This record gives sequence, C-alpha cells and structure tokens, in this order.
Amino acid sequence: MKKYINFILYIVLFVPPLIFFTDLTRNPYYFQIVLVNALTLLLFSYWFYGEGVKNKRLLVYRTPLDLPMWSFFAAATLSWLVSIAFNYSHPYLVYGVYSEGLKRWLFLLVNCIMVYYAAVIFVDDENRPRFYNTIILAGFVASVYAILQYFGIELIWPKVLNPFGGRSVSTFGNPNFLSSYLIMVMPLIYTGYLQAQKPSGRFFYISLLMTYFAALLCTLTRSSWLGLAVAMTFVVFAVWKYEPLSFKEKKKVLFLPFIFFLALMVFWPKSRVSGYGPSVVERLTESAKVETTYYAPWHQRRLIWSCAWFMVKENPVLGKGWGCFELFYPSYQGRHLFLPVYRDFRTHANNTHNEILEIWSQSGTIGFAIYIWMLAALSVSAFSLMKNLKGQKRYLAIGLFASLAGMWTDNLLNVSLHFAIPAFLFWWNMGILSGLEKNRLSVYEFKNRYTSALSWALIILAAAAAYRYSNNFLGEMNYFKGFKASKTASVQAAIPYLERAHSLQRFEVNNNYELANAYARTNQRDKALFAYKEALRANAGYDEIYFNMATVLAQKGDIKDAIEEYTRSLYINPLSAESYNALGSIFLQTPEKYAKAGIELFKQCVRIFPRNKDIWNNLGFFYTRTNDNQGAVDAYKKALEIDPDFDLAKRNVKVSLGRLGKRDNFLEQSDELFSRVEKYITEKDWKRALSTCEQLVKMFPGSFKARFYLANVRFTIGDLAEAELQYNEALKIEPQNPAVWGNLGLLYSESKQYAQARKAFLKVLEINPNNELAKEKLQQLNSMSK
Repeated sequence: MKKYINFILYIVLFVPPLIFFTDLTRNPYYFQIVLVNALTLLLFSYWFYGEGVKNKRLLVYRTPLDLPMWSFFAAATLSWLVSIAFNYSHPYLVYGVYSEGLKRWLFLLVNCIMVYYAAVIFVDDENRPRFYNTIILAGFVASVYAILQYFGIELIWPKVLNPFGGRSVSTFGNPNFLSSYLIMVMPLIYTGYLQAQKPSGRFFYISLLMTYFAALLCTLTRSSWLGLAVAMTFVVFAVWKYEPLSFKEKKKVLFLPFIFFLALMVFWPKSRVSGYGPSVVERLTESAKVETTYYAPWHQRRLIWSCAWFMVKENPVLGKGWGCFELFYPSYQGRHLFLPVYRDFRTHANNTHNEILEIWSQSGTIGFAIYIWMLAALSVSAFSLMKNLKGQKRYLAIGLFASLAGMWTDNLLNVSLHFAIPAFLFWWNMGILSGLEKNRLSVYEFKNRYTSALSWALIILAAAAAYRYSNNFLGEMNYFKGFKASKTASVQAAIPYLERAHSLQRFEVNNNYELANAYARTNQRDKALFAYKEALRANAGYDEIYFNMATVLAQKGDIKDAIEEYTRSLYINPLSAESYNALGSIFLQTPEKYAKAGIELFKQCVRIFPRNKDIWNNLGFFYTRTNDNQGAVDAYKKALEIDPDFDLAKRNVKVSLGRLGKRDNFLEQSDELFSRVEKYITEKDWKRALSTCEQLVKMFPGSFKARFYLANVRFTIGDLAEAELQYNEALKIEPQNPAVWGNLGLLYSESKQYAQARKAFLKVLEINPNNELAKEKLQQLNSMSK
C-alpha cells in the first residue's frame, strides 16, 4: 500500500506544477487545479479503502495544529452558512454565496487541510528526502523555463507566452504563483547548502539557488522578493541561535549566496519580451512613484483593502462569509470610485492582496482570531522543534518554517495562498514540519464496527468532489471553445458549447454571461434574459451583466425594468459612460416623467466626467424641464466653459436667461465678435481680422473656432511661425480635425518642411480617405522627392 501512496505523491508533487495548456481553458493553470485536487482525493480514497475498509482501522496522528485548524475550518463553515441564511431572500446573491462559498470551502478542505494531513500521515524519514528532491527538481525545471521565457526563448509552444509582458509565468500561468512557489523551496535548498561538507556539494546547491533566484527575478514580483528576504534572514538567524558553532565555522559560506544574489540583481538585464519589462533595479525604484503620483500596484491595493475593511466593520463577528469576498467587493468599490485617487484603478478583485484582511473580511473576528491562534501554535511548535531536534532535522525544521514565514510575508501583498499550486506547497510544508518527529506525536485509532462504513462514506464524498472537479474542467473546456467560436467563427456556432458548459457547471459567471450575449446577438431575447440572470446568480457583482440585461429589456419595451438594471449597473460601476448614456437616453425620451431622475443622474455623472459638455447640457435641459432656470443657466455655462463654440448650449443659455429676465453681455459680445471677424475675413480686411481674432482667443482660449480663425489669418498674412503655433493649439482641442491638418500641410509646404507636410497630409487621409486636396498635395510631394 505504501508503494502506491508514494507513487501518487510523486505524481502530485512533480506533475501539476509543470503541466499547463494555453488553448484548452481560459486560465492555463486550470488543469493544475483539477489535477492536484483530484490526486489528493484519490490519495485519501485509497488510504480510506486500504486502511478503513480492508484493515478496518484508521490511524491519525495528532499534531499541534489539529484543534486550531479544525476550529478555523468550523468558523469558516459557519460564516459561509450564516451568509447563505442572511442572503436567502435575495434573488441572485444566495446562489452566488452558495456556489462561491462551496468552491472556497472545498479548497480549504482539500487543497489545504487534506494536503497538510497527507504530509503528516504519509511522509516519514525514509521517503521525505526523495519527496523534496522531487519538489526541487520540479522547481528547477520551472525556473529554467522561466529564464528562457524571459529572454524570448520558447521551447514548447509555437510562440512566446507573454500575458504579463516581460514577467515570466513559466508553467504556472501567473508570475505571482511561480514566485511564491520558488521562495518556499529556496530556504530548503539553502539549508542543504549549509549542511554540504564538500565544495562539490556546496557548488551544486548554490547553482540551484542561483537558478531559482534568477527565475524569481524574472517574475518581477516584489512581494515575493520581500518574502524571500524574510525567509533567508530567518534561516541565518536560526542557524546563529540554534547552531552557534556551525554559524562561526561557516560564516563565509553562510553569506556567500547573498553576495551572488546582490550581484545578480544589479546586473540582471531587461526581458527581451515585448510589453512591460523593466530591469530589476527599475522595478524596485519605480515603487518611489507612490510619493509623487497615483501608482497602480499600490493605490489599487489600497482600494481593495479599504473595501475589505468596510466589510470587517459592517460584519465584525463572522465577516461576509467564507469565499464571498469577490461577490461583495463590487458593492463596496462603487462608493470609493468617486474619489480621484481610486478612479483609475477600478478592478474586479478576486482576493484582498493581504492575508490579514482576506481572512478577517470573510470569516470575521472569530475566524481571524482562530487563524492567529493557528499561526501561533505553528510558531511555538516550530521553535520547539528547532530547539530540540539535531542535525539534518533541525536544519529541515529551520528551512520549513522559513519557507512558511516567507510565503506568509509575500501574501501580505499577494494572493497566491489562495491558488492551488502555491497553496499546496505551503500546507505541505506545514504538514511536514508538524510531522517531523512522528515518534513524539500521539496516535488516534479509529477501530470499531463503524470504521468500514465511515471509510466508504468518505470515499463516496471524495468521489463526489472529484466528479465536481471533472465537471468544472469539462465546463471550462466547453466555455473556452464557445468563447473562441463567438470571436472567430459565428455566434450561432458558439451556443452549443456554451449551453453544454452551463449544464456542466451552472454557476460559472463567465460562461453564463457569454451564453447570454450569444443569445442576445442572435435575437433570442427571452433566453438571453434567462442566461443573464444565471450569470447574476453565479456572481452578482459585474456591472456589464446588468447593463446588457437592461439593453435587452429596453429592446423588448420593458422600460421600467431596464431602468432598474441600468441603475444597478451604475451602482456597481459609477464610471460607466455607457450606462449613463443608456439611462440618460431613456430619461431624455420622456422628460416629463423622468426630469427629476435625470437631474440626479447627470449630477452624479458630472462628478465623474466634469469635462463632458454634453452631460452639462443634458443636465441643463432637465433643470429647464423642472423650471429651475438658474440651475439650467449654470449647467449650460459649464458646457460653454468646456467648449465656447457649443452652439446648442449657447442657444439654451439664452432661452434660460430670457425666462429669468436676464441678459449675458459677455455672451452677446462674443457672438458679435465672431460675426465681425467672419465679416473682416470675407472682406479680406486682415488687420482688423487679426486684432479681432486675438481678442477672441484672449476671451476664449479654449475655443477651437477662435484658434482656427487666428491661425488662418496669420497664415494668410505670412506669419507662418505664429500660424503653426495656433494650428497646434487648435489641434489640442480637436485633434482629429482634417481642416487643421490640411492647412498645416499647406503651411509646411510653403515653408519647405516637406517631411512635416507629408505627415500632415497623411493624417488628413487617415481621418478622411477621400480628401482630394490631400491626395493631390501628397502626389506633388512624392513627385518632388523622385
């Protein structure tokens, strides 16, 4: 039996980290998730059968983490069940809480706790070294592949994989997962290096360390660099404290890898892969941007943390429910997006990017307190082992605890503890550490007439979980086929795949949303509405689902429900210009009914888009409909501040002023000046035209018309330098205006700047391919260059 268990463990330790597919599922690492969990379930099913059914007994080692770990599992379960009960009446959320909570509940049970006990139960002094050699080999293969990727060398797939630009993903699908995996193995390699007696042995280990470290640099993951620093520093500290003689004897050897690390960091080149790819030094120093500007990696995390903290404050006892952070996050994010600091960093956060808030927001203070108890129990046990063990086992205990400390530090800014492969190794290392001295652990034996029945029940439950994983995988495959078909073939061809995916995993938001879109695009509106609702049952936090559902409802003539769904879309994402336009259009079509609602809508809209003249004009229109003429005047004037040439707003403000019995001398003066300058240009009175144009530009520096008139007059009188300046100012206001580009081309031709002239005329044709003047001038320029 042990032989087969070892075989399964070798597979689960080596294969899942290295196998991935780029064109099979949406996420290349999805197969890793299914495989590592299925193998874990197979491992325990075989053990339940061999021990529980055949031998009618189950031996379980008691570890220092049993009570806090199972207490945390109970708290997580309770928080999830309470969240289901609390949201039971909600038409969508209850399904999402059940589905997402079950997914994370299974992850905690199978990918974490069962992995921990697999390491405790099935690993001993005989097979432990071979298992860690297997892990080190897997990490080495992944590291070499990462380095090759970094330099643009792809050995497996037809083209270089660069979903993260110059940041290597290797076989992990995400640089942050690879980096976390590496920092959990490196402390163990380092302790092996410290124990090596011969130079050849030290050379072997330091070569491994440098390969791993180079791969870690290729990920450009700063949180993992910090985690490694903590892990390696702890190893040095622990050797100093628990192996003082060895520390003195090996001081030079001890610090040699750090010298190599520093040199590699300083001289490591940039990636050859296109996209984002700073050097290591640039990656570190760019963090200083946070002092002078909004910096996405920092401020987006602050946004997520702020939302998580609101969840803690609103649900301090049990949190929002285990596994439910992603579901509730969008509802908290919306209010933050009105703050300029967060406006450009809207995201759909799967996790908090901070392990403290991750646990606290979802399981509350009860769950978080138990989690801290578990970490404290782990630390006390680890320090006891480091103190009492000798030789290789002491070094192993040091390396294992260092790996856990490094990983946890990494996850103060990372999310990898909640993804399959990094989480597997974290809990595996924790289990190895807890079971390092099995002879000191007490054993609990289940041996009675119910043991066989219990074992069969556990096997059936494991089979059910494995069946769920297989359906999820098949669902992902069908979804991805449907997704690709909808983008490359026909929408109709995509529908059968998406329907099959829905039948395999009902509560998968991406598939349901894509299916709904396919129905909508083929005018199957009732089916589309059903699928959009299924998408919301899977995850009610996507504004685009509400938006598309509202659009279909509007197409069916169900305006009342469409308004409700557009409103929900804006609640989640107040930055959506499309939602404002769609809802605003409904209000504008029936202003007598929706004038007050229109005012509230566009008042919110101008907070987000204060430089949009049409929004201000629409706001003024609704003020007019409610007889708030002063409010209308203020709104129309805001529109004119943005675009002094906005004729509709000019007419509207005059009407509103008339209703108030007022006049605007400044506005009337501007109209008179524009009339005069057009008259002077017609009469070719360039002197008066010039002075009037200059007066207009001074009064309305943001007026395209004033700038364009002034540029044309300057060009006509031969002042080419000033004309060029004014044309460029006009282009800042209307960068796609072909008349300005055409006149610039003529100006450059006049001043014999033929290269610039060619660029200007090409720009005209880019905007208007049928412009005959630009074609003629380009032909002349081309003939001149021959």
